[in-house]
Amino acid sequence: MLRRRKRRSVPQLNTTSTADISFMLLIFFLVTTSMDVDKGLARQLPPLDPEQEEVVADISRENALTLQLTDDNRILVDDEPTPINQLRQRVAEFLGKCEQKNQHVISIDISRQADYDTYFSMQNEIVAAYRQLRNQYAMKRFKQPFDACSEEQKEEIRQYLPQRIAETYPPTSQANDEEGGGL
Repeated sequence: MLRRRKRRSVPQLNTTSTADISFMLLIFFLVTTSMDVDKGLARQLPPLDPEQEEVVADISRENALTLQLTDDNRILVDDEPTPINQLRQRVAEFLGKCEQKNQHVISIDISRQADYDTYFSMQNEIVAAYRQLRNQYAMKRFKQPFDACSEEQKEEIRQYLPQRIAETYPPTSQANDEEGGGL
């Protein structure tokens, strides 16, 4: 007598709810995860021109404004403590009293321990001062706001009042150690 073996069937897993659980987990992680938006400064650096020589220009003290951002996030304008809400006015006053608008420079000395939000706010106020003065010049010269001007008119305004900002950072102690200043 031959014994017939019974075929055993492997029990199948019910996977119909797996997709639902995966979807719920995905929604949970999307809702609970914070999506930070990076802040940045919209600046376009001049193109690198290897044939162009760097020209060092002497700038008189009257045409230079010195800003410092200290370790404790204080802003000093020509060594005077200035709150962030007055910075735009101070920069606009400086730019307004420059006789040669294209010969000025705003020198910014930034501490490496300064907070990025303070630096970002400071840059926004400087750019807002330029925007305000360019808008005033556009209204006086072309009888329309800067944003409504043609590209040629905007370029003329930028030539009249260019953004001339120089930033400096103190060297880090690690760089000094690598140069032989450390142990």
